[in-house]
Amino acid sequence: MEPAQSAVAWDVPAEVNVHDYVLRSATARGDHLAVADLSRGDRREWTYTQLRAAVAGLATWLRLNGITDDDVVAVLTENSAEFVVAYHGILAAGGVVLALEPRDTGEHWRGKIDAGGAKALIAETALRPPEVEMPVVCVGAVTPGGAAWEEAVTIEPRLTHPPGGDRTAVLMSSSGTEGVPKLVPVTHRNLTSNLGQIDYLHRVRGDDVVLSVPPLRHIYGMQMAMNPALRAGATLVIGATPFSAEDFLRDVTENEVSLSYLVPSVITELGKAGRRLPSLRMIVSGGAPLPTTDGARCAETLGVPVVQGFGMTEAGCVSFSPDGVEVPPGSVGRLVPGTEVKFLGGEDGTEAGELCLRGPQIASAAADADGWLRTGDLVARDADGFLRITGRAKSLIKYKGHQVSPAELEEVLTSHPAVSEAHVTGLPDPVAGEIPKAFVVLSEGIALAEITAYVAERVPPYKRVRAIERVGAIPRSSTGKRTRPPALRVLVTGGGSGLGRAFALALGASGANVLVAGRDEDALAKTVLDIRQTGGTATPVTFDVTDQASVTRGVARATEEYGGLDVLVNNAGIAGPKGPLWAVDEGEWRRTVEVNLFGSTNVIRAVLPALTGRVVNVVSRAGRVGWPNAGAYAASKAALISLTASLAGEFGETGRVAVAFDPGLVDIGITKAHLDRGRTGVSWEDEILAWTLKTREAGRFTSVEDAAGALVAVVTGAADHLNGRYVSVEDVAPLPSSRLVRQ
Repeated sequence: MEPAQSAVAWDVPAEVNVHDYVLRSATARGDHLAVADLSRGDRREWTYTQLRAAVAGLATWLRLNGITDDDVVAVLTENSAEFVVAYHGILAAGGVVLALEPRDTGEHWRGKIDAGGAKALIAETALRPPEVEMPVVCVGAVTPGGAAWEEAVTIEPRLTHPPGGDRTAVLMSSSGTEGVPKLVPVTHRNLTSNLGQIDYLHRVRGDDVVLSVPPLRHIYGMQMAMNPALRAGATLVIGATPFSAEDFLRDVTENEVSLSYLVPSVITELGKAGRRLPSLRMIVSGGAPLPTTDGARCAETLGVPVVQGFGMTEAGCVSFSPDGVEVPPGSVGRLVPGTEVKFLGGEDGTEAGELCLRGPQIASAAADADGWLRTGDLVARDADGFLRITGRAKSLIKYKGHQVSPAELEEVLTSHPAVSEAHVTGLPDPVAGEIPKAFVVLSEGIALAEITAYVAERVPPYKRVRAIERVGAIPRSSTGKRTRPPALRVLVTGGGSGLGRAFALALGASGANVLVAGRDEDALAKTVLDIRQTGGTATPVTFDVTDQASVTRGVARATEEYGGLDVLVNNAGIAGPKGPLWAVDEGEWRRTVEVNLFGSTNVIRAVLPALTGRVVNVVSRAGRVGWPNAGAYAASKAALISLTASLAGEFGETGRVAVAFDPGLVDIGITKAHLDRGRTGVSWEDEILAWTLKTREAGRFTSVEDAAGALVAVVTGAADHLNGRYVSVEDVAPLPSSRLVRQ
């Protein structure tokens, strides 16, 4: 396909250094406020004169301490004014910036320092940076062999003006299109060209007060917020990390912010908890896709435009919503000028294809021999040149040969009034290859089946959500990208045999981390082995539910291994004696209640300190209607149903849920024991057998697959809206398989 090019007039920088290009007007701005740093809970200010002096002082200190042209200097700081000074000071010294992730470990920091060949380190000592054999500037307490930040930035400057052009300016961390972390060399020309391209579509004004939330070490914070604000002579306000809607409302009000760069999670919050702010003129979203409904809701709530663009480490800002132009919903704007584009697999972009780019902002190390960068993103373009991202080429879900876009399903899911956030990913399936699984955060109690039905009405059959899990939050990366929530940690009692084993196997197949508990070590080992052989994660936990000390020890070991527990499935139980109350052995009657009721309470008491989510007590219809000649079993299950209701009330507003789950009559476990025993000549046992056979013949049995599938659905939140209540398989329909939802 012939590439198309955005060829319009824009500022094309020459061989200038990024530092000079951005701060060349700083002298003229003088006492105008350059940076207001709110990151530490207080307010610290730098005028343009003070910022320029600090940058020049640090550059001089680096040169005096052996840093020459093209030497790499690592920076390990939080979002702060110190980062701004370090970034421009290194560039002014002729060096290369290697920004480290503050949330990483010392091992990762050292690996990046070694990989980048760093010759010096600027670090906040509170982050406990690794010991290195190189010059170190300490922000905070001075470590042995380190120099104080105040000393470095106040040294008498000896100004130099190193060139820019194709020299490397920044080594940036990127997972690239293949998902493999690497350092990408980004040149001065890449950055200055991109700043000129951005300025053509979106301009920061000198009288703007710019609030930045994304990390300044990432391309979004660096090239959309920090450098454009300083280049315009505006005031850059650096917010705290982490950042909430409440922080935004306060900071905008107190600082009269006019323009803000945010991540989607904050914009989603603002749509619910925001208000009109007189100083604000625009909000920019970046770092991750913004659901259309969330952006529209925030714009309506705040009364200002909420726009977005598209970018990546290897290409800077690729497209943006032009100032003052109405942009189609869901669009990421138009290509920045001077960019050639082609769509692999798409017809001139009118149908989604993989976006390929060529231009002065593209890092050559990421491009092919002809300068083309394959982004890995599926993009469509309308007749007016507006781009819309439909997904990632490598994240597409392959369902029975069809390609399903997670991003498209997330848009549909978040358009439901009850869905606050959603993340969709592929779940391996032996029949379909993969099925779409949705993780959803709900703002109100609603059946998950209603959510899947809502999606089914709006997409073709092959795009339906076929597995769904309710979670408290969708994790996000530091750039705001949604990531898959961690696997549920589920403890199943009585998991070595019968229905408990079926439950454990289904949970393992669904992707949960399963703790299989019981008394029989050999049976537990077999269940665990079967889960592991099918690719699941499982651990045996040996204890007797009637022995509180044994339960406490077992639960402690289990939760220590998994770091906590999300769900308890109380399944352990016995059938009890057969016959009328006055005829059965009193000890057997008491033993049944002890196992079925007190055993469950023992486990609940042990797990509650570590439990984050749900208690699922496995009960029976016999607990609601009674079961003549099986009174001990019926009474214990009735008590467990009542206990569940009480427990839900005691949980209150903690976010934890308790449900009494009835899997129905299943030809396994206790029910199977009745059938296998056959007629014994004992009237009570034969009456129960006759009733069981009649019920099976009437088609009122539940298959093992359906019972296990419904249990997994309950474990993943399908019955959260029925907190405290008795839940049957039908209550969480349509969930007819052991892999959550398969329609």
